Parts: sequence; C-alpha cells; structure tokens
Amino acid sequence: MPRSRRLSARAAGFAAAGLLIAVGAAPAQAADPTPKPPRNLANAEILDASCYVPPTHDPSVLVNVLRVARAHNANAKVTLAAFEAGWVESHMNNLPCGDKDSIGVFQQRPSYGWGTVEQIMDPWYAATQFVTRAIVKDRANPGATAGQLAQLVQGSAFPSRYDEAEAKARALLAEAERGTALFGGGPTDFNGDAKADIVTFSQNPEADVYVAPSTGDAFGEAKVWHDFFAPGGETPLTGDFNGDQKTDIVTFAHGPEADVYVSLSNGDGFGPATVWHDFFAQRHEVPAVGDVNGDGYDDIVTFTHDADAKVYVALSNGTDGFHPATVWHDFFSPTGEFPALGDIDGDGDDDLITFTQGTTADVYVALSNGKDAFGTGKLVHDHFAPAGELPRIGDVNGDKKDDIIAFTQGTESDVYVALSDGSKYGPGARWNDFFSPTGEFPYVGDYDGDGKDDIVTFTHNTEADVYVSVSNGTDGFINGRKWHDFFGTPGETSL
Repeated sequence: MPRSRRLSARAAGFAAAGLLIAVGAAPAQAADPTPKPPRNLANAEILDASCYVPPTHDPSVLVNVLRVARAHNANAKVTLAAFEAGWVESHMNNLPCGDKDSIGVFQQRPSYGWGTVEQIMDPWYAATQFVTRAIVKDRANPGATAGQLAQLVQGSAFPSRYDEAEAKARALLAEAERGTALFGGGPTDFNGDAKADIVTFSQNPEADVYVAPSTGDAFGEAKVWHDFFAPGGETPLTGDFNGDQKTDIVTFAHGPEADVYVSLSNGDGFGPATVWHDFFAQRHEVPAVGDVNGDGYDDIVTFTHDADAKVYVALSNGTDGFHPATVWHDFFSPTGEFPALGDIDGDGDDDLITFTQGTTADVYVALSNGKDAFGTGKLVHDHFAPAGELPRIGDVNGDKKDDIIAFTQGTESDVYVALSDGSKYGPGARWNDFFSPTGEFPYVGDYDGDGKDDIVTFTHNTEADVYVSVSNGTDGFINGRKWHDFFGTPGETSL
C-alpha cells in the first residue's frame, strides 16, 4: 500500500478526533474543595470509595500515552499535561470504575460524549481524546501551565492537583521514554560494504531519514535516504529483510491498526515504504528484529511486555512481506524487563535475551529451535545491567557468538562486557572507563569493518556529536573519539 494512502487514513482519523472534540465537551470546572484530599490518592478513589486504584502505575499505559502524544506531535507541555492528568485521575491505570460513569486512565465519561465504554477502556483511544483536546486548549491558552491545561481538558473538582503532580508526572514520562526505547539497536550496514553506518529518523511531521556511511575511521556526510518514514509515535528499527547484505528500515505504527512498513535499501537510498504486515506489535508492545530461523532474512518479533509476556514472531518471505504472526514463546520478558535478540550460541539463529534489571539484574536466554519456537528460558548471568544501566547485544570479540554489554551511564559511565561461551555468559569485565554519560544514547556495531563490534554514542544535544570506541577483540574498547560532529538532534531516533 502506498504511503500516501496511509496519510489519507490518518487525516480522516484526525478529522474524526476533531469531531469528537466538538461534540464531547469537557465537564464544567469546579473550585477546589476544602480540605484538600490526600495526595497519595487518585481522583477515582477519592470520588468513589469502592473503586480500587493500584498504588503504582501500569507501565503499558505509560507507553501508550507517550506514543499517542508523539503520534500527534504534541509539544512538551501537552505531553506533561497528559501524564499529570493520568496520574492524578487513575495513577496511570485503566480503571473500570470511578465517579458516576467515569472510567479508564483519564476517568472520561460516556455521558459527557467522550466515547462508548468500550472505546474509553482502550488506553490508546482515551489518550487520543485527551491529547487532541489538550492541543486545542493549548493553542487557545498559550500561557497556561501543564496542570492548568490538564484542568481545561478534564474539568476536575480538584483543579490544583495536576500542577502539584508535576514531579511525579515527569518521573513517569522519563520511564515511558525508556519504555519506548527498549531496543538494543540492530544492523546498520546500509550500503553493503561490511562497515556499520549510522541512521537517524527525524520522527517529526517531515519524517525524514538521514544516513551517514562509515569510512572505517569516521562517518561521512549525512544525506536524506527517505523523505517520509516513521513519523512520531512509531518505532523505527533496522534489518536485512530481503537477504541482499544491505540493511533496510522498518517501522511499527502501533495503535489500533498496528501496520508494519518496510523500505528496502538500494545501496544509496531507501525505496518506497510498503506494508509488510497489517497487524503486529500493537499499542504498548515492544518490537525487535532478528533472523530467528537462520534463513538469511531478518524477521520481526514482538514482546507483549505485560503480565502475559507472550512473544510473537512473523517470518520474512524475503521479498515483500512477513508471514502471519505466531506465538514462539508463551512467557518471556514481562513488564519491567529489557528484551532483546542475539545469537548467543553462534548457530545462526537469533535467540531471546532478557535483562531483569532491578536489584537482581539476572539475564535469561531462550534459544531458537530455528523453526517455530524458542526453548525454555534459562539463567545465563546472575548480575548484569542492574536498574539504570543500558544493556546491548553484540559480538565484541568476533567469535560469531553475541556478547552482552552494559553502559552504566551516570558520572562514572563505565562500559562492562560479559562474553558468551556458547551456553552462558562469563564474568562481567570493564572494557571502557568513560563512554556515553547520562543523556546519551549508546549502541553497538562493527563501524571499522574488522569483524568485531564496537560502541557508538549519540550525544543528542545541541552539538549532536557522535563518538565511537573500537573493540580490540580481547578486553577493551579503545581509541574513543568523535566520528561525526552533527548527527542525531534532540527528538530524533538514531541508531
């Protein structure tokens, strides 16, 4: 399906959202009651004592709300308002209860024109209703704070609670941003010269895609390789889907449609984006790319990343699409873990890897049978990449078995590696003592073409520098220096 048809469908969706804005007016505002309710309670349980509200948030709701905000190109204030409202109303949970007929994440009411019960209980729909209204209110009230903006949309009986929740909302937003970045990178050799390049997706209304090819000791000039791919709210990844040794790009639309688009590389640009799957990695799910059956074509994988923790695979046909999705594992990498793909045993099939993070920081692997399933998950490391660190996968010593890498970030910014012996990972060892501090985005790839994966980091600030440190194949990443002086600006997704 041509990309232009998709844009038309989106335009229709936005028009529908605008109609809902006109019909579904927000409830009238009310003054703050006295005394004020306890801050630790959500509005839903304050107004309906029988409504149980979990004390903690649902991570999948966070991801849904952020993806919706990005899909509508919401500014920072609108996005923060959504997180303030979601926390105050429901502690970011999709509630079946609330005051009178209020339900869902934002406690929207069918009787006030927000939608049907079924619609409002869909977090994607509910977030869309809040965000689209907030965008309109923000344009009409540019001086409003995020909390005041939330109140203009919600019309709450407790208007001051939104601004009071700013710190909590920002923390939840930061968690959501991490949750939408649960991918460890992928192949980036777009011209087929055996050296990994870099790519950045602007993820704005223009949705340009830039590539800077590697020369072996630096990245060359960045050029537009696609002029509309992976707009805001989508998850762009990379892989060789047709087996021609040139890396292609894929984007997961998420949302109710959950289309998957692929654009094949011709060596100096990406071709037209076409639908390769019409329903995969919906809403909050975490997509990944890897060759799980060893046929030379990269496939797509999605982790439901919730209490069910199922893993679905859709195999590439090598030409123009992915086969129907099937369950390859019925419980792997639940909410809170960091899922990834890598060939731990060197058999040519990518396996499942998950980092539990937290305080235990265990690492589990489920090996691919190369046909239709991943095996039982087994513990392969008992302390690696605890909470706050960024795990990655790559073959840093060139033995064809993928190793695990952890970027501590923070003030120390160490880089640790645990090498694969084919069945488990060895002890973690420090391979670099300062690389990719907090706020930067590190990945792994063979940038000098010597068969050993190196490390790269995108500063993603106003300087937009890119640094590389190459692997010596034995015990360290060395010769860290700047390889590009302007690539991957804030808000872009760079790999």
